[in-house]
Amino acid sequence: MKSLAEIRNEFIKNLSSQYTLKEIDIIFYALAETYLHKDKITLKLGLDEMQEDSQIKPTLFQTALFHLISGMPYQYVVGYTEFYGCKISVNPHVLIPRPETEELVSWICNDFENKNEELNIIDLCSGSGCIAIALAKNLKAKVSALEIDEKAINLAKKNAESNQVQVDFIQADLLNTGHLIKNTEKYDIIVSNPPYIREYEKEGMESRVVNYEPSKALFVPDNDPLVFYRSIIDFSLKNMKPQGRVYVEINQDLGEKTRQLFLEYFNYVELKQDISGNFRMIKAKEIAS
Repeated sequence: MKSLAEIRNEFIKNLSSQYTLKEIDIIFYALAETYLHKDKITLKLGLDEMQEDSQIKPTLFQTALFHLISGMPYQYVVGYTEFYGCKISVNPHVLIPRPETEELVSWICNDFENKNEELNIIDLCSGSGCIAIALAKNLKAKVSALEIDEKAINLAKKNAESNQVQVDFIQADLLNTGHLIKNTEKYDIIVSNPPYIREYEKEGMESRVVNYEPSKALFVPDNDPLVFYRSIIDFSLKNMKPQGRVYVEINQDLGEKTRQLFLEYFNYVELKQDISGNFRMIKAKEIAS
């Protein structure tokens, strides 16, 4: 029976062309923690030991390695990722949450950290539910999440439950205004990380993103790249409180164009850079009369 060290060496040998050694270790130990139900420190201390009985199941690691070699994102192989202090399960029905989206959540939390009254929040195009769940965990709020895909909603519900937060999930198509929720709810915060990558941009993207993550959550037509933002604006004009705010993640190459669209409907629009210096977020408030 192989030791963990031997299995780790197999990962290094087979994945070094795709990942750095640091990334391989992150992947390997995440899998080992999942399969062996032990923390990383314990695993590292016992790396060279032979494991008795059936503690190590080599076939699990071999199957994972096969998927990783084929290009599957490691988060799908492991089955979860960390997002703003929350453990979020992921599968090919939902996007893998990105650090830039954590920055969007951080912006909202910083803006509202001193609010004592309960906020009413809705997350549009929710996917795995990561934004809604992180906001529910960090703010005093009633949180809803709108998502078109039933399988994504089923996963998001499990994520909310495992993170011990209450989120009201709504299955609806943001682009089909005739099927949008019709109620008297008014929101303090409307947030969204919608599809915004133009189809032609596929060519410059990593194959593991294009081949494995859901296209409908990533891409928009080349001739209408702001289609989702118009729907977000339309929803906001109808459902946002007078003092409410809209927060969206955007395509960094369409920052000014997206800002100008929001300026047609809001008096205040802020275009914000992420930690890498790219304009990736917008905040809008004060609906224009």
